[in-house]
Order: sequence, then structure tokens, then C-alpha cells
Amino acid sequence: MSPTNVLSTGRGRPAPGPRALAALLGTTRSQVLRQVANRAPATTNEIVAALEVSAATVSHHTGVLGRSGLITTRRDGASVRHTLTPLGRSLLDAHGLPSAPPAPPRP
Repeated sequence: MSPTNVLSTGRGRPAPGPRALAALLGTTRSQVLRQVANRAPATTNEIVAALEVSAATVSHHTGVLGRSGLITTRRDGASVRHTLTPLGRSLLDAHGLPSAPPAPPRP
């Protein structure tokens, strides 16, 4: 791999990437976190459809991510919406993984 294709942590080391994030959080939980980051905000049903896992699985992982301070969750009528926190964004950034810009505040 050429140096121009390697993401950097700013300290001369390559960013860890998705495999390191999966090793840290677990494969499914890291995928849930990335879905939340890329949808801003993501509903449970959107994550279920994207990852082809059960709603119970997504709810379990979003609960753990929420208790860890990586996402916030709120009910919006019949939907449950998950949003990345600054800590979650920092974790993805540290792994060289893109995330959508923060959602604008609701009126």
C-alpha cells in the first residue's frame, strides 16, 4: 500500500480502520455505530434493514453504545432515532472512519 493510500493519525502512524474498531467494539456493534454515524440520525428500522439483523439485536447494541456515551437515542412518535455524540465521532475519527456531519438542532 502506498503512503498516499494510508490514513494517518497525525502522529505518523496509520489510522486503525474498521477492523480495529470491530476488535474494540465487536463486529455488529461497530457496524451499528457506523450506520448511526452515516445516517444522522438513524432509526432502528433503517439500521435493521441495512445490517439485516433483528430489531432486538439493534436495540441491544444501541443501548450499549448509548450507555457508553457514543450515541444518543430518542423516541420520535413510532420511531426511535439514534444520533452520534461528539465522543462517538471522535472514536470514528481516531479510526480514520468517515461520519456524516452533526445533524442540525431541532427547533
